[in-house]
Amino acid sequence: MNNSPYNLAIVDQLTESQLDESVVMCAKGFVASPSLDAMTGGNKSLEGPLFRAMITACQLAGELYLATVIDTGVICGIALWFPPGKTLWEKSVATIQVIGCTTLTVSRSDAQKDLGFTQFLASLSPETSEWWTNTYGPALAPFITTALSPHTVESSWYLNCICVDAKYQRQGIATNLIKMVEQKATTTSILALCTDTDDNVAVYKALHFQYKGQAPLPTSEDKDICVHCFAKPGARV
Repeated sequence: MNNSPYNLAIVDQLTESQLDESVVMCAKGFVASPSLDAMTGGNKSLEGPLFRAMITACQLAGELYLATVIDTGVICGIALWFPPGKTLWEKSVATIQVIGCTTLTVSRSDAQKDLGFTQFLASLSPETSEWWTNTYGPALAPFITTALSPHTVESSWYLNCICVDAKYQRQGIATNLIKMVEQKATTTSILALCTDTDDNVAVYKALHFQYKGQAPLPTSEDKDICVHCFAKPGARV
């Protein structure tokens, strides 16, 4: 019998109050993240919109795992996973099957971005907007590609965000939010993630993730953030 006081489950759609609660929890949980500061240009008012855009995009195209306190329903943890073939804020592809022909691509849409990310980008300062375009992706993509080889972000179960409320940490919640995906991912695929704090490096090593390397991420203030990449194989044969 499971005597855990927490319920962990995949959630298709958060209620508005659950979404608000999750956004606040993430903003508090990532207060020490230098990447969050770089992504918002130091504008604290944009942290909530960024996490809201991430969560709503995950609801559309990824898998959202939620931990709640059974007695109260309070959200105590969240994990945003994108399975193989899906990535955060990717363009979606619409296809049409033509009889006697192959499947043809007919359009691409920014459905994920339209759930808040486009508005978030429009709210950034010119300097931070330029950083997103000319630094963030170009600096990280080659590093992650090399670190995960022969796998890729697109072929991995990629963890874009995981957060546990400080009041409920060190009780196995984050471990189980990861284990749920580890048990459904095949041994030929991997779980992958990046982090930017020494504390999290220690956590993922303790969870038996393989350290895949680190790389500097320049910021608009000319200060490099050290980004660490981790991976581990799935457990399902």
